[in-house]
Amino acid sequence: MNRTKLRAGILVAAALAIPAISFHFAARAAEPKPAGTLARQTLAVKGMERSFLVYTPKSLKPNAPLLFVFHGSGGDGEGMREVTANEFELLADRDDFIVIYPDGYQATWNDCRKGSPQPARRMNIDDYSFVEAMIAKEVADHGIDRKRVFSAGWSNGGQLGFRFALERANQFAAVAAISASLPRPENLACTPSGAAMPVMIINGTLDPINPFAGGNVMLGSFNAGPVHSSKESGEYWAKLNGVTGAAQVKRLPHKNTSDPTYVEEMLWSAPGKPSVVVYAVHGGGHTVPTRTPQNWGGLGRATGDLDAPVAIWEFFSKAAPRP
Repeated sequence: MNRTKLRAGILVAAALAIPAISFHFAARAAEPKPAGTLARQTLAVKGMERSFLVYTPKSLKPNAPLLFVFHGSGGDGEGMREVTANEFELLADRDDFIVIYPDGYQATWNDCRKGSPQPARRMNIDDYSFVEAMIAKEVADHGIDRKRVFSAGWSNGGQLGFRFALERANQFAAVAAISASLPRPENLACTPSGAAMPVMIINGTLDPINPFAGGNVMLGSFNAGPVHSSKESGEYWAKLNGVTGAAQVKRLPHKNTSDPTYVEEMLWSAPGKPSVVVYAVHGGGHTVPTRTPQNWGGLGRATGDLDAPVAIWEFFSKAAPRP
């Protein structure tokens, strides 16, 4: 039996009156449980009350990293915890860092796409001030390391991460985006700083919303405008990072012969330069791969060959190692 029907809040379409997509998570009773503390908190930001969940390991030490995990449109922080199977919290217990799952304005984020129909975009919500307020609170409460603040996000949350990478490269040490590609110039509402940034992208080749090969992002009948292909998105950041030449391509080990998906890694790296990696999930959809592949219904398949939270945290740890 499936344990929990994925809450409506996580559905990419929910806030936009797009036809609902129903899918379930399988039971995870045998999996380890996080040992730290999860708390819901609020902050007053620009006259608005903003909310978020913060996970703190039991033995947190000063100068620890801070990881933001941003949900997709129609979602919230609690839903994003479920999407990622609490894996970031288990990694936080192991490696001593704080995890924050923020809640977007009307379940959406103000990203860089001119064509985005999201309420946060239409209202020009100041999500950066919200993030800065959360960082300042964690500096005051736990003495986190401002030089090791990271952004991981899915879909609209991944697009928000691209905005931070484009405009606030001095604020974030690295960014990871799942089911998101860089907006094309005619769809770009941000002013890029041109600064280098370590970036990871995880995209499915059969994503029904964010086109792997580039094109318009379609949210049901809503057109959020054109994005680059997944490879072009990686190449953009590699060029900014001063990494020339073609990506190194390899196929990840295939774990289950019954799994119709497979994963290719495209890596741009050079000594002394920030790295960029794109994971192409062949046969994958608009999904977050975890250690236990789940049924995502109309959003497409999840692969069993990549555990996104583990891969993301490993990439972040190398991008900004502990001093």
